[in-house]
Amino acid sequence: MSSRLDTQLPERAVQELATALSALVTDHDVLGTITNLLAGCERCLLATGSGIVISRPDNQELEFLAATSHRAEGIELYQAQTESGPAALTLATGEPVAADSTLLAGRWPEFAERFEAQGYHSLYAHPMRWRGQTFGALNLFFPAELVPAGTATVAQAFADIATVVILHSGTNSITHLIGQLRIALTDRIVIEQAKGVLAYTEDLTLDAAFDQLLHRARTSERSLSEVAAEVVDAVAHPSKS
Repeated sequence: MSSRLDTQLPERAVQELATALSALVTDHDVLGTITNLLAGCERCLLATGSGIVISRPDNQELEFLAATSHRAEGIELYQAQTESGPAALTLATGEPVAADSTLLAGRWPEFAERFEAQGYHSLYAHPMRWRGQTFGALNLFFPAELVPAGTATVAQAFADIATVVILHSGTNSITHLIGQLRIALTDRIVIEQAKGVLAYTEDLTLDAAFDQLLHRARTSERSLSEVAAEVVDAVAHPSKS
């Protein structure tokens, strides 16, 4: 990466982190805020995909939580379903993982094949921690072989904010964490349904359908889950529209 990226990174990071933090002082839905946070992290570090995989505190099963595109979602779903890959390693060790295509192919060949098929060539998986326990991995995907300088510090900041988003209200008990994650996972199901509805009714790719959901939420100043529920409800109850 160029020195220009290195010099511009602090200012870009401050702008994107400030935007992410501003959501915490207003009513927000967890998944919509986290998706916007991931998009900001991508813009800051010039990544072309990102997502979050969590380990449920109640049963330690891996779950896909959020992603910024359909192709990034496929990578995260694969890691969650197979419980293998850089995200799974970060969740198991609590340590960040930076890897290029060579390292990925040597350690996780099937994952590497899927990863490169989506146009990605390197990644950075960063732990999301709460009270010493790693319960999530924030994952950034890059089109080049090298992860940009400064990624570690910025990714940690975004991972910490994502943790705060999930634990924003209520007591910081394990029961609260489980409850907040369940809400987010339920919202994700509705968003997936809405993506499918828009892709079918408006002849869009799933990536374009997701972008449209984000655009509708942003322009109407409503939560992503609320907009998604509206799309699904319009199909289920056409008489309302």
